[in-house]
Amino acid sequence: MIKRSLLYILIIMGLVITGCIKETYNMRMLSKKAHISPTLAISAVKGDISFSDVVKPSDTVVFDQNKFVTFVFKKDSVIDLKLTDFAKGNLVMTATIDPGTFDLNIYDILSHITGDFLIPNPSIKFNYSNSFTDSVKINLKATGKRKNNTVDLNLAPFTLAKPNIPVQQVITSSYIIDKTNSNLPLLISLPPEVINYSGTATVTTSGVSFPGPGRLIGSLEIDVPMELKINNLQFTDTLDNFIKDDSKNSDNPLKPEDFQFLRVIFSAKNGFPLGASLKMSLYDSATNTIKNTVDATDLLAPATVDSNGKVTGVTETATEIEFNKEFFSSVNKADKIIFRFTLNSTGNGSQIVKIYSDYRINFNAALVVKPDIKLK
Repeated sequence: MIKRSLLYILIIMGLVITGCIKETYNMRMLSKKAHISPTLAISAVKGDISFSDVVKPSDTVVFDQNKFVTFVFKKDSVIDLKLTDFAKGNLVMTATIDPGTFDLNIYDILSHITGDFLIPNPSIKFNYSNSFTDSVKINLKATGKRKNNTVDLNLAPFTLAKPNIPVQQVITSSYIIDKTNSNLPLLISLPPEVINYSGTATVTTSGVSFPGPGRLIGSLEIDVPMELKINNLQFTDTLDNFIKDDSKNSDNPLKPEDFQFLRVIFSAKNGFPLGASLKMSLYDSATNTIKNTVDATDLLAPATVDSNGKVTGVTETATEIEFNKEFFSSVNKADKIIFRFTLNSTGNGSQIVKIYSDYRINFNAALVVKPDIKLK
């Protein structure tokens, strides 16, 4: 009772000091009222955030001179072959590229994602160092896998550059794998949890003499430029109901029945070509039922873009998210909260958009709360 009484005193003091009262009360008649139900407006919280504010400064994210964003994933030593690794033949020697797995470490994220998106221009750079003087052909097999879905890279064998003996003993070069010679866009847009790879390396000798000592070392570098289109991409997560009152103490100062409504007023100037909506559902796992849902369908509207997919200006939105008395009355009937966050690119995924590191979102959030306090 002491905590609850203290809460009422603090609220009344706050009303008097801040002047955030939408309804007026005669304090001299307070003892004659059964309850008070003021509406309080809490000052707005402002924010301004860009892509470069939220990424880690590491080599997995690259901004070019135009601030265009590219994600980079690296895998060292996918190939390390010496002459002794090759099975000898008359004119052709073959070595096996041991099977391996390229884990993108995004399983936990992908387990919560549904929907479609396309990344049209990813590339894989096969970096290598070759000291074989004869022709070396690589047959690289790769398959992207996500749950029961797989996409094959479908890459034709390719021949490596060789050193110019005797002037050059070792050549360092690269081979680019992209949409022109493979199914890479479909593989990356799966998107894969892991990429499994294997293959062979074949040395074709001149037939005049057996090739001398040589070594082939190779690595992979996957570049994913942030140009994409998204259609109804959903991220869903289920959490324990952190607002549920599990206390047996009837003197708990905050109870669901104390609130008539709580409203969040959210306004934004969105400089990203991505729109977002949010749903928050109270869920009872025992009966598999949703007790109440708060829906912010148009939380963010995407920015407009030009024919090249670059943002041309900001889009302003204003959204009111209301938690009403029915919501609060359902809080203690649910043990889980389901959050569903939905993304759509400009035009609902009808065109390619590009992400630059200087895109920004400027937002304001204010809180209006109307408690319904019963006095004792």
